[in-house]
Amino acid sequence: MKLKKIVCPFLCLMLLCGCSHVSFKKKNNPNQEVGESIQEMGFKDHSVYSILYPKTGIDDLDDKIKAIVEDGHKAFDEKTQAYKEKRKAEYNVSYESYVKDERYLSIRLDIYESIYENHEEIKTLVYDSKEKRFIGLEDIFQGDYLHALSNQAQTYFKERFPQECNQKNFELHSSAAVENFASFVLKKDRVVFYFSPGYLFDNAASMEIMYTDFKDYIDLSPETTSAYVPYDQVLNENVKPIDPDKPMVALTFDDGPSPKYTERILDALKEYNASATFFVLGSNAENAPKLLQRMVLEGNEIGNHTYSHKQLTTLSKAGIEEEIKETKECIYTITHIYPHVLRPPYGSKNDTVVKCAEDAKVVTWSLDTRDWKDRDAKIVVERILKDVKDGDIILMHDLYASSAQAAAIVIPKLQEMGYQLVTVSQLYEAKGM
Repeated sequence: MKLKKIVCPFLCLMLLCGCSHVSFKKKNNPNQEVGESIQEMGFKDHSVYSILYPKTGIDDLDDKIKAIVEDGHKAFDEKTQAYKEKRKAEYNVSYESYVKDERYLSIRLDIYESIYENHEEIKTLVYDSKEKRFIGLEDIFQGDYLHALSNQAQTYFKERFPQECNQKNFELHSSAAVENFASFVLKKDRVVFYFSPGYLFDNAASMEIMYTDFKDYIDLSPETTSAYVPYDQVLNENVKPIDPDKPMVALTFDDGPSPKYTERILDALKEYNASATFFVLGSNAENAPKLLQRMVLEGNEIGNHTYSHKQLTTLSKAGIEEEIKETKECIYTITHIYPHVLRPPYGSKNDTVVKCAEDAKVVTWSLDTRDWKDRDAKIVVERILKDVKDGDIILMHDLYASSAQAAAIVIPKLQEMGYQLVTVSQLYEAKGM
């Protein structure tokens, strides 16, 4: 791969919307329309966890979301106390959030657990911000809606999955019962029903119904389409000169971007004319387009760290492809550059992961700063300066204040030691890897 200058058009979208009962802050991710993303990650001897959930500013709703997440995490910890397998057990939570008419707030939580086998569950919450209460089917549907939903489900799925619909579960769980349709969200123009794996079919399933197609049974009218104002600007990627004969290392930052700390790291890199590689999560990147654009403009590299930080080796091939593709397309939409490198969460890879990465090189690391564990800038800096050598790929995270502080200290110190700070792709090219 030759180092060259690339012209990168960026497309930024601005959403214009009105206000009603509650003013919700709009987000760039179309599947996370509201809520500040709260992220928690950690490692234990035999397990890992990655949790992403929204904080909406509505106490009742936030308390309920947190209770679901924490109860699930506590149950996972109890179930893994005796777990000693080589492959780490995993607890993963991701979310989607939607707003209807600036009034109805819907949350979907995807809860994934992998101990001896994989288990997935979808939980939903729908909150009426005007009446300040949680609502269910009976609050928005009317008439003989259960039989209408049952008929719709049987038609909808038999057209798409005729063979799977012969199973007993399908007949039982698509019948006219409230509990069969209790998991749903309200989007702007449609209601979406979710069915966890093992409920209707072996895999998860969903059914969408437009409000206009179900107007005899649903008491919600469609909104007017929001106005989008496109803003185009052509920007050039900044490629810094590299001397292949001089020592070099690649600083890498995982799990971001973080609104608080990624910018501080970028400031330090810019001050010392250094570059780094940011392995971003799609779920975070969608809400931080300006940070991703700044990364590219200032000569840094963006790598793929999957969408929701699931341990890829526990997923099916289709599951791995989905995690990688969603983030790949997200990065391209924002920067008009496809990522050339992929770092699987926890460094967990196998042949299937490598194949699913396609043209992207699968990257791990050679120097682990353990910044996520120590949360102490002094310790992290000392560890880097003590162990660093030419060609190292240094693992850090842009989620913590201590990591941002450590980066600001270690960047000039590494340069004083004679190291060029380059991207992973630049390092691979210079070293012929």
